[in-house]
Amino acid sequence: MEERANELVMQMIKTIKALQMYGKSHPSYRSFFAPFFQKISEFLKEYSEFSLKVDRFTMAYADKVIYDEAEKDTSISFRLFRDGIRNITFYEGLTEEELMLFTETISQPAKEQDIALILWECDFAHITFFVVEEEEEPMSYVLPDTPPVDIDYDAFIRDILNREKIDINVNLNPILVYNELEELKQEIETEESRPQLPKAINILIDFLNTEKAQEIIDSLIGLLELCINNNDFYNARRIVHKLQTYPEIKPLERFENETTVTGFSRLCDPLDDKSFNEFVAFIGFFSQKTIPYFIRILTLVKRKERLESLMQRIAYMCQNDLAPVIDFLAGGNVYEVINAIGIAGIMKNRAVIKHLNALAVHPDARVRSALAQTYAELGELKKVAALTDDHDPDVRIKALQMLTLNQYTRIYPELLRRTRQKDFKLLDYTEQKEIFSCMVANGDKKLTRLLEKMLFKRKLFGAKAYRNMRRLAAMGLSQIGTEEAMKTLQAGLNKKNKDIKMACEMVVRG
Repeated sequence: MEERANELVMQMIKTIKALQMYGKSHPSYRSFFAPFFQKISEFLKEYSEFSLKVDRFTMAYADKVIYDEAEKDTSISFRLFRDGIRNITFYEGLTEEELMLFTETISQPAKEQDIALILWECDFAHITFFVVEEEEEPMSYVLPDTPPVDIDYDAFIRDILNREKIDINVNLNPILVYNELEELKQEIETEESRPQLPKAINILIDFLNTEKAQEIIDSLIGLLELCINNNDFYNARRIVHKLQTYPEIKPLERFENETTVTGFSRLCDPLDDKSFNEFVAFIGFFSQKTIPYFIRILTLVKRKERLESLMQRIAYMCQNDLAPVIDFLAGGNVYEVINAIGIAGIMKNRAVIKHLNALAVHPDARVRSALAQTYAELGELKKVAALTDDHDPDVRIKALQMLTLNQYTRIYPELLRRTRQKDFKLLDYTEQKEIFSCMVANGDKKLTRLLEKMLFKRKLFGAKAYRNMRRLAAMGLSQIGTEEAMKTLQAGLNKKNKDIKMACEMVVRG
């Protein structure tokens, strides 16, 4: 079990560092995350929980250190320990969404962010963590038992004056030269320019820790409004986090209206990355009644990666409740329908499938393309395969891509049949490539030989028209990548037929 725990932690560290390097949309992150989720799910199914003790530079399982990294800038343990986290426990039933949100939170690079606070806001159902405040840390220092020493302070001062050659009888000139005066002015201006709002929030929170006074609560809510107006979502989160310890206080109630939420739309694209991430974290405090307002403003977000982040957050806000999303699936605004389909896919609540089925004949191809992706995320690959017969090429291409990523071997015979039809050559080359890629992902061992025959097939007539088939066959062999496939491509490079040689060169030499 110790060896499995060690492998599991190493996979977690690799996943987090891949996310830090490449971002959550990069295939490299996905390639690390998928085995991490599989391994931890298998471990939890067998042992029910997986608990890690966090120290300054190490992590331990069952009191045995299984991760040790002393470099502060890269150590995951140090980041957790610095923010007070001393233990993290994963429980059976852990979902992919929870684990993904956990890795995204741990990987955030900003030093001023409090990981413990962000993890608390995530409200995980199958992840718990123990956090200590600074005063909870035991003091191991003991005063040395040494006798008091008499010190002649006058002699000590005289020694310093003599060593530094200071004449206390010389009059000091209090007049500052120009450079000294400018430096002093700059120091004063710098100090005066420091934001006072965080200090005010700290003082009010400290007061509230000792006395629950309505004046303090009102002041904090007033500062919350100021933070929102100034796009200071970090301090806004701090205020809401504190006030939520009192269930009867609803600090966000006055902001949970369509006008306020609609106003957030102007921030989604222009905010810097750090502020946008704080904004996404902040809206997680809003109640479910605001979800329809947030879904509507998604149509105004132009940056794809930010749209995806907001959809992830809205899915989290839904807490597996489809009610706020379903109405949009039958709406008239195409963009709202598409975004609602995406959110449903992120939630992975299979109860939504009956509401999605009607969209398979939606008049807008963009809706059907979004449907192909969500069907794939829900494991409905048979429905994805049906969309490969759609009359719109963009929908067919999207469906093929989903079947390539998720593998659906039943589609292989149908794809092979299509390549042999006369109208295959009439398809756009992009769709032809996706068909071959999907065949490679879902084909059997015989595919290598079939592609070899396509590549080397003799054409006395129509050789020019057959050129694309050779290129597609060479591309397929390259994607298969086995020793047999690569030997076939090398053989093609030595052929006298220019089309065969050129097709192989395109994939072998890039």
